[in-house]
Amino acid sequence: MSIAAGTEKTPVKRARLDTRDMDVMAALINRQYVEHKAWFRCPAPSRVDAGIRLAVAGPVEASIARYRGFEYYGEARGPEDHLVLLVLNGEGTFTRSREQLHFARGDVVLLPSGEPFKADLKDFAYSLVRIPRDFLTAYAAEQLGQAAQPVRIESIAPHPRRAGARWARAASLICGQLLDEEEADISQILAQEMARMAVATVLEVFPYATFTPAHMFTSPWAPPATVRRATAFIHAHAGRPLPVTEIAEIAGVTPRALQYAFRRHHEMTVTDYLRQVRLERAHWELRDGDPAAGATVAAIARRWGWATPGSFASAYRRQYGVSPSRTLRA
Repeated sequence: MSIAAGTEKTPVKRARLDTRDMDVMAALINRQYVEHKAWFRCPAPSRVDAGIRLAVAGPVEASIARYRGFEYYGEARGPEDHLVLLVLNGEGTFTRSREQLHFARGDVVLLPSGEPFKADLKDFAYSLVRIPRDFLTAYAAEQLGQAAQPVRIESIAPHPRRAGARWARAASLICGQLLDEEEADISQILAQEMARMAVATVLEVFPYATFTPAHMFTSPWAPPATVRRATAFIHAHAGRPLPVTEIAEIAGVTPRALQYAFRRHHEMTVTDYLRQVRLERAHWELRDGDPAAGATVAAIARRWGWATPGSFASAYRRQYGVSPSRTLRA
């Protein structure tokens, strides 16, 4: 297999709006995120400063928005997708039938999905990451080893509240990669890994519920040939996004059976095995790369799914005992 497969790209679509017209900002939120009725209170119109920076790459979407110089009131029904906010400035309140949450700078909030709610925002700025509902459902099924079932987030606030710091780190990384970088496209693998990181963090931080059938408590069996088919498929297609459900379909078993088989034969999950293969491909690129021709550790890491050189270097040292920069220089 050619390591060039890891260079498959997905475009980063970016947009920006700066305005002093509050109705324009409300119309954009209606179109992009959630339909709602909005009211404003503006004591000093000259202080109004609203805007948004938005970027989308494959399944992951991030934005930073501001509602400065005015108060913003809204009534809405939460979108089907999951929208997670990190408060950067100001304060506000979300109210739904069974919960009211007041938040300020540094807090994390999950918009109520599919439920009516009211918003009261004052001099507000936030980062937002959108997680497609189907992506979250598929990830939860993959981790639990069961057929895809709807996931219900029980609270719009992290539990415990301090757990929101984990989301803040994830959101900072995703927004930095999509909004602060200038590349016209990124690795498909990197886009997929950022989306997976967002989903994993939401499920760690926010209480949720999903259907758990009785057969979950029995261990499924899969023959060794199943593992051989799955590993061959992973090695042949490691340069593109590979959901566990797709690998399991190729192997001819359920995702749950495949996970058990990999733990038994490889002593790791399917996802961990896939990352190990990608780390090996990155190692090949570092070994054959030429710094004088522009090869860098950061670019190779991003191509194979690591958002930051630091996290890549840690994984690389554990596997190969040296820094990736040393391999590249050699």
